[in-house]
Amino acid sequence: MTRHDDRFDLVTLVVRAREGDIDAFESLVDRYETKLLRFCLRTLGDRQDAEDVVQDTLVQAWKSLNALSEPAAFGTWIYRLASNKCTDMLRRRMARPSDAQDPDDMSIHPDGRASVEKSVEARTALQHFSSVLQTLSSEQRVAWVLHQMEGLSYAEVAATLGISEGSVRGRIHRARTAVMEGMEGWT
Repeated sequence: MTRHDDRFDLVTLVVRAREGDIDAFESLVDRYETKLLRFCLRTLGDRQDAEDVVQDTLVQAWKSLNALSEPAAFGTWIYRLASNKCTDMLRRRMARPSDAQDPDDMSIHPDGRASVEKSVEARTALQHFSSVLQTLSSEQRVAWVLHQMEGLSYAEVAATLGISEGSVRGRIHRARTAVMEGMEGWT
């Protein structure tokens, strides 16, 4: 199936879901749920919070599907819903600080034969990286995760967040600088 066919299929699913077709919406959920969970987990650093945000996002998407003016923009729209919910969650955390990191959820070591020393070093570096990500503003973190970890272009991040491409570049630059400074000595 070509990319054009995928887009047509997406539009068809969105239109059918708007008409109340639950199977069509379930197909959209199947297509986006894992991507959204990965994005939210990377943004929030906590599996339970990420799962809650994804669930809330999908419920909101179902309830407000008719508000989506262009069915082909479903992917960008649902990422924006999730991004807004992640930002809200991060702001609530700032109001009541806690240790919201769960590095076990993020540390999947590809080489099962690695030495214990390398494994401990990698886990420590990952924990440090996770704590550095937590120091970024919610706006920087969301933009950085969408671009660096989810692979979205600057234009796609801008569309997802509803901001200019220049603002995205600025947020990612500031985030990248902070991450590099925070990880100094680990490279």
